[in-house]
Amino acid sequence: MWTVFHLQWLRLKREPLLALTFLVLTVVFVFFLAGSQGVQTITIQTYSDELSEAEIDQWLERLNQSETFEFEHNDRSEVEDLIRMSEISFALELGEDHYQYLVGQESHFLGTANQHIEQVYRSQLRKEEVKQRFPDLVIEERDFLKMDIQALTTNSSDNNDIVTHVITGMTLYFAMYTILLSMINLVTEKRSGTWNRLVFSPLKKTSIYLGQLTHYFCLGMIQIGLSFYLFYHILDYNFGSQYFTIAMVLMAFVFAVVALGMLVMGLVQSPQQLQAVIPIVTTGMAMIGGAFWPLEIVSNDILLFLARLVPIQYGIEALKGAILYEQNVVELLQPISILLLMGVLFMGIGVNLIERTK
Repeated sequence: MWTVFHLQWLRLKREPLLALTFLVLTVVFVFFLAGSQGVQTITIQTYSDELSEAEIDQWLERLNQSETFEFEHNDRSEVEDLIRMSEISFALELGEDHYQYLVGQESHFLGTANQHIEQVYRSQLRKEEVKQRFPDLVIEERDFLKMDIQALTTNSSDNNDIVTHVITGMTLYFAMYTILLSMINLVTEKRSGTWNRLVFSPLKKTSIYLGQLTHYFCLGMIQIGLSFYLFYHILDYNFGSQYFTIAMVLMAFVFAVVALGMLVMGLVQSPQQLQAVIPIVTTGMAMIGGAFWPLEIVSNDILLFLARLVPIQYGIEALKGAILYEQNVVELLQPISILLLMGVLFMGIGVNLIERTK
């Protein structure tokens, strides 16, 4: 096993361009996508038919305590024109104790904005209710500090969710590419006769498979680990404290991808076919599994069903749970178990096909 494992690393040392290329692509894509998302500010037009200018300014001051949203006051007629011209998707109408939206078209920012606006209104209305019931009571801002912090944290977590999705999605996508393209060497060895010479050598067939698969497993883990290390230092991204959980998720995902590579190799007959199939499989799974965009914006039931059949969807879901919500291994046992189950199924079918077609 270790002899085969060592030989694969010697081959990678002579031809490191593939792994280095995808590592660089991972960092570049995440740097531009996540970096731009990190400073994004969403502007929301507001108007009111019942509040005075002073009252509007007070509400705007409260609403603009978020780093994610910027609320601007405008006239109703101008707001309606902007919506009619499709320059904005929706606008906010402010009231004394209520608010409502003027919507021109659907926007995935509306739900996120509503969480922040509702929290601000609830906090202010509760403060006024306490003042009415206890007029002599002196209410300080620190009494409602916890609620305000919760509102800001909600919006901050929404922005972090976007950055985390980009980081995890792009990293897992390019790791899949590296692992599967590197496994072309196995098909090449089969075609050139090297695989048969290994089989007839004193090495056990189990040791040959384990040596090969362990190499690709380590290659995927090293690429993801280096990517996360660079994101931590370049983007100053905080991966939380659940490092063990993150490692377990990554190990389950890489195992599933290596097993998927075995399945794909069992279905193709030549390296040229594998070179054509891998981009389709990798990019297709990444698109269906939500590596390029959140699945929350997908409404097609068929696509959502297909997303449940690919490993990358569970990898992203589990990583976001560990990074954003500090979930441990027990809480993420379901996606980890599904990845392991996929890996076992892919591996069993793939090895069986390889043995039959050799």
